[in-house]
Amino acid sequence: TQKRHYGKQITRCGNTIHTNGTLLRNRFIEFCRDNRINIGVSYEGEYSAGLRPGQDPAAIAETLRYMVRKGHMVSVATTVHGGNVDNMADIYHQFRDMRVPFTFSPSLKMGCGLDNEDTYLDADAYIKNSIAVFDEWANDADAPIPVLPFFQYVRSSLTAPNISDCAHSSCLMNWICVYPNGDVYPCGKACPEEYRLGNIMEVEHISDLFKSEGFRTILIDSVERRNECKECEIYDKCMGGCTIDAYNDGDPQSAGGFSCVTYKAIYGHIDAFLKDIMDNERDLSKYNRYIRDSIVGKLTNPNIITPM
Repeated sequence: TQKRHYGKQITRCGNTIHTNGTLLRNRFIEFCRDNRINIGVSYEGEYSAGLRPGQDPAAIAETLRYMVRKGHMVSVATTVHGGNVDNMADIYHQFRDMRVPFTFSPSLKMGCGLDNEDTYLDADAYIKNSIAVFDEWANDADAPIPVLPFFQYVRSSLTAPNISDCAHSSCLMNWICVYPNGDVYPCGKACPEEYRLGNIMEVEHISDLFKSEGFRTILIDSVERRNECKECEIYDKCMGGCTIDAYNDGDPQSAGGFSCVTYKAIYGHIDAFLKDIMDNERDLSKYNRYIRDSIVGKLTNPNIITPM
């Protein structure tokens, strides 16, 4: 159906699947490549067992190596939690050596993370280890992969927040999440019931969802929080952050929780790092190509906001 409707049009329709990788087989992987379907895998490297006891880390690693060898579009989402936060550097080394791009996703007190105290993530520990990994990655001239969210923060520092960094780019009305039962929410995170926009069987047009009480509620919460955040020195690089994160930090109309504190510290370090390079005209050959290319792009076209 997608090929029939979009195959000969300029409009591009992209697809991504996300999996724990356990049931990925070569035949399905090849199908995804032939049809340009991105594959995302939830995986913490050799530290997966603590969060995913049914996962075979060695088998997942071999599957990822296969996809890299075959040139597949693949990335990994790595959940950072209380049990592996001090292993962030080891996790980076494993994915660097495998040449697999990945994202550090901090565990929040929501969903399963709320019920398991051993996964609670200390903000200071996450900040410390994130900065250490960023410094190593940024100063490795041969780093073969981008590391998110740090690369997103680099681009935000040099230009403006991109929609791919949805938590810091005013994402309302840019995303929707459709549940299997047809319920629609403004985000793929664990949204509370009061943010439910409706059900696809109840509306004639997608635009109707944004006239709902659920959207009105999340919009009011977002506006109130942004009004509080406007005096912050990095407001234009954050836009008040993510309403779902703030909700799970305790108050959707107020900042200052885990997500706010950690972003402010990590982004601030990265911003200072980049300013030092440009202000002192450092030798760019010492840094990885993601840092180099981003800085060169900024210096060449200072008024252009480049996409991720």
